[in-house]
Amino acid sequence: MLFSDESRFCIDHADGHVRVWRRSGCRYADNCVVENNAWGGPSLMLWGAIGHNQVLGPVIFQGLGPGPGNGVTAQRYMDQVLHPHVLPFFQAHGNWVFQHDNARPHTARAAQDLLHRSGIQVMPWPALSPDINPIEQFWDLLQTQLNRVVPRPTTVTDLDRAVRQAWTNIPRQASNTLVRSMHRRCQAVIDANGGHTCY
Repeated sequence: MLFSDESRFCIDHADGHVRVWRRSGCRYADNCVVENNAWGGPSLMLWGAIGHNQVLGPVIFQGLGPGPGNGVTAQRYMDQVLHPHVLPFFQAHGNWVFQHDNARPHTARAAQDLLHRSGIQVMPWPALSPDINPIEQFWDLLQTQLNRVVPRPTTVTDLDRAVRQAWTNIPRQASNTLVRSMHRRCQAVIDANGGHTCY
């Protein structure tokens, strides 16, 4: 199994732990409030995949911007992920099963047809179920690595460099542990009758 997904990493994203020392009555003083950009400010959209002893990525999507049609489209997914990374992996490694979720770029007919024509078996994936995809915790490991970067990235170029370095810092053993957790994840979903799990 090769588990894949996309995730966004932002320059302005804090780890959620901000300490402020203030005097009584100054709770909302400008120097005691950390403003938060709901979209995280400038960011990078990444794709990655993990399997036993395999890590693909990071693929940093190019040409994305604000507004309709400027996100990850089926064409961008095929041009920047499937053609240069997924198809060569399956040609080199043979009998693996590919997992991606039900995001529109993944379920687009063109993307599905490309995978089918290439002989790549795609695992059916339930809707709204990131909790069973082990790569979600891989993104958490990546964010933990990024939170340790000093000084914090202040430009998209800095963030790109930091993401690539953080990616290489994640031990292969960590991704293998996540992949091996798949049986437990599925069992947790069964035990929860399809409801929420600890993952």
